[in-house]
Amino acid sequence: MYSQMEKPHVQLAIMSRWYVASRALHAIAKLGVANHLASGPKNIDELAKATATKPEWLDRVLKFLISYDLFHYDNGVYSLTELSKPLCDNDPHSVRDVLCMVDDSWWQAFSQLDVSLKTGKPAFEIQHRDDFFSFLAKHPEKQHNFDRGMAKLSSYDEAAISSAFDFSIFSTIVDMGGGRGGLLNSLSKDYPQINAILFDTPAVIRQLNTDAFAQNITLQEGDFFAAIPKADAYIFKGVLHDFNDEMMHQILKNCARQMPENATLFIVEQVMPDDDKPHPNKTMDLVMMVLLGGRQRTLSEWQKSIEPTGFRFKNSYPTQSLFTLMEFKPIPERER
Repeated sequence: MYSQMEKPHVQLAIMSRWYVASRALHAIAKLGVANHLASGPKNIDELAKATATKPEWLDRVLKFLISYDLFHYDNGVYSLTELSKPLCDNDPHSVRDVLCMVDDSWWQAFSQLDVSLKTGKPAFEIQHRDDFFSFLAKHPEKQHNFDRGMAKLSSYDEAAISSAFDFSIFSTIVDMGGGRGGLLNSLSKDYPQINAILFDTPAVIRQLNTDAFAQNITLQEGDFFAAIPKADAYIFKGVLHDFNDEMMHQILKNCARQMPENATLFIVEQVMPDDDKPHPNKTMDLVMMVLLGGRQRTLSEWQKSIEPTGFRFKNSYPTQSLFTLMEFKPIPERER
């Protein structure tokens, strides 16, 4: 943090250290410090013993984070603030799984950003000599943390997306790359009459517990680039931003060839605002570039990117989250 009254060179020096607050936050989350304060205030020796850390060093980090309103210190004991309560596992809005997902492999990847800018290759691949998802597959603990983090992230938005559009007009909906199926479970609660298909890779589908899904949800293994299920609505939620335009075009052209002409395509993404103001979705754009070579897009960029694939933009619907629901219709083959 800095004041706009600071001279430019001072502002830049302070900006260059913003990673310290971020890294301290992630370390505290990984150690589970907030969990040990959930039952009440504790002194630094108690916290250090509970987290197997050095008291003096932990004390310095917590004192630093007090300036960000993450903890309160009074009469020799630390306690939670409203801001730090979501760091607890038992908080209904817990973000601990999300923070633990962002591990050393992510931090290390950002160290190659300058090389990535010169080569056009994802910084993650430069650092780890492997693409992001292949790397996770070879590191089970990181894969586990990633899956938990993504499931938690998805849970924040599922109800907001389900309520942003009247999906009752459809008989069958396919969630393309639906992961653990959180969105479909939310849709099935709001629209129990709909037949829902969770479509994902065999590696994902075979890990799922079928008992955790509503009766109107079918799990189906498949590939975006091959045959897809027949339906009258298809949803890509937080999937297409993983890809650059070329790969995204291959996926959507394959869908356009197979989808019924009266079907509807929904793309649900964190759409960037078309302005110069700070926004979380602009931060996510750089994260996607570094990890996967993917990108976030503005609404106009989504429209422009998707039109050549055989779809025509119809409408967009804001949600009570960072996501926007975009509606597309297949362009009849005779008009392509």
